[in-house]
Amino acid sequence: DDIEKRGEEGIKEITKKFDNYEGDVVVSKEKIEEASKKIDQKTKDDIKFAHDRIKKFAEHQLKHLNNDFEVELSKGVFAGQRLIPIDTVGCYIPGGRYAHISSAIMAITPARIAGVKTIITASPPKDQKGANEGIIYAANYCGADVILNLGGVAAIGSLTYGCFGNPA
Repeated sequence: DDIEKRGEEGIKEITKKFDNYEGDVVVSKEKIEEASKKIDQKTKDDIKFAHDRIKKFAEHQLKHLNNDFEVELSKGVFAGQRLIPIDTVGCYIPGGRYAHISSAIMAITPARIAGVKTIITASPPKDQKGANEGIIYAANYCGADVILNLGGVAAIGSLTYGCFGNPA
């Protein structure tokens, strides 16, 4: 209720209280580049390997799901199916006790392949620098449009209500 009423102000208070974080909520391009430089090549290779596999499967899956149809059930009464990607999706990537880099790959990649227009990712800040660098790198690599340093209810509230200049 507090997030719905107070929006970004409420989210920042919750983030300070539960994550002891007062830094930038939206991860900047500079922070993404900085995270990329800190990630070792083996981790980058592993992320690329997993992304390529998940992307290949998602592309194949999409081909088999994209069977729009219409059937006339009785004279003038039609029923059918048409798959349309949603405009915006929020991907929550756990990163509190452990960095769940694989969750970023598995959530963002299929959404991108499905044709979702805006992918917003949220992951809790691990310290005053923000979210885990591996999660930031993977989210960016897989096609997230926005990465937020938010965890728990603050993240879900921000994604739900469209805070920090993002669609709901």
